[in-house]
Amino acid sequence: MRHTCRGTINLATANITVEDSCNFIISNGGAQTYHLKASSEVERQRWVTALELAKAKAVKMLEESDDSGDESVSQTDKTELQSTLRTLSSKVEDLSTCNDLIAKHGTALQRSLSELETLRLPAESTEKIKQVNERATLFRITSNAMINACRDFLMLAQTHSKKWQKSLQHERDQRIRLEETLEQLAKQHNHLERAFRGATVLPASAPGTGGSAKDPCCPAKGDLSDEDDDNEFFDAPEIITVPESMGHK
Repeated sequence: MRHTCRGTINLATANITVEDSCNFIISNGGAQTYHLKASSEVERQRWVTALELAKAKAVKMLEESDDSGDESVSQTDKTELQSTLRTLSSKVEDLSTCNDLIAKHGTALQRSLSELETLRLPAESTEKIKQVNERATLFRITSNAMINACRDFLMLAQTHSKKWQKSLQHERDQRIRLEETLEQLAKQHNHLERAFRGATVLPASAPGTGGSAKDPCCPAKGDLSDEDDDNEFFDAPEIITVPESMGHK
């Protein structure tokens, strides 16, 4: 419930328990507890049944609000789910037929008991017949509640079929992604293995491949260039002055 007032009961999380023939308790997580009393056992059972059905509907509405949407699924999954739902629907129809028969025979039984009550019987027998009549009414109410619960189960199965489809599709997508990842890793492993084998087979320098051995006595070109960089050279002057002492000798 979105808007709560004083005395409001959240049936989705409520716990309904029967105390005795006329009293029953509704509690909500320990915060709220209501002790209710009906006029008779039949009336109490009607209240309990109605509250249980309302609770089931509240839970269903709460779960439907959590549904985040649909996802595409394969036709095979849809066919399997539809077949399952058709089977459940058929079983619910069988239960409904049984319920109609129970209601029919229960009505006939109550009619017979009512006729017995009109007869002149001892007070003790009349009280016993009244109790049997109430028990028959409770049985009919319980059977109706069972059929309604089965219908609710079928509706929940139809509603949750979308979630089942989403879960199946999610599992399938994860499996496909895992297979693709493993395939990529296998390709990378094979590529690295081939590259490693090629690097170990080729020698560093092989004769007849265009390479020449270096003469240890002759510096290489790279060595000469290094020595040229270390030595400084200057241009010769155009006029050379000779000292006089050297000229008289």
